[in-house]
Amino acid sequence: MHEVSLNQVITDYLSGEQIELTTYEDIRQAIARMLVEEKKYPVENIKSKYIIELDLEKDKYTIQIDFVIYHLGKPVLILAFCPGAVSTYITQYICLARIFPGSPVPYVIVTDSKDAALMDVKNKKEICRGYHCFPGWEELKTMAENAETFTIPEQRVEKEKRVAHAMFALSDGCCLPDCPAD
Repeated sequence: MHEVSLNQVITDYLSGEQIELTTYEDIRQAIARMLVEEKKYPVENIKSKYIIELDLEKDKYTIQIDFVIYHLGKPVLILAFCPGAVSTYITQYICLARIFPGSPVPYVIVTDSKDAALMDVKNKKEICRGYHCFPGWEELKTMAENAETFTIPEQRVEKEKRVAHAMFALSDGCCLPDCPAD
């Protein structure tokens, strides 16, 4: 399902700025509030609507990540809302985490707001399943400090980009001004 503007503005929980209300923005705002108020994530460690440009030979493809969580200046968790079965979105976010600018992100959470999957990116292994799997800030810091660092071989990077591109293009819910689905 494509994300659609509702032609209204709301106040962003994280930044306090006025942002466009879309069909999924209320869910993003609820997740941000939960991360800060319940899970105790510092607001300054949460980057919302992070943009990644995939360069695919002649084409560029823009992907917006709902949240990237940082610890000690490094991205440690990608958190994504998906408007459908969580399992069908895991691969595209694992690929994206593996080719994240700078270095791979060790963990991904994909949620549909009822279910969630916390994934180890390196091994594409499920760590926990269910909405209770959002780690608290202290737990996430420990996970980040214990995460095994890894790199993706250059010949694998192109494959990860292509898989991410194909899967995001099929499930694209973007609400960017240059959205290909518009």
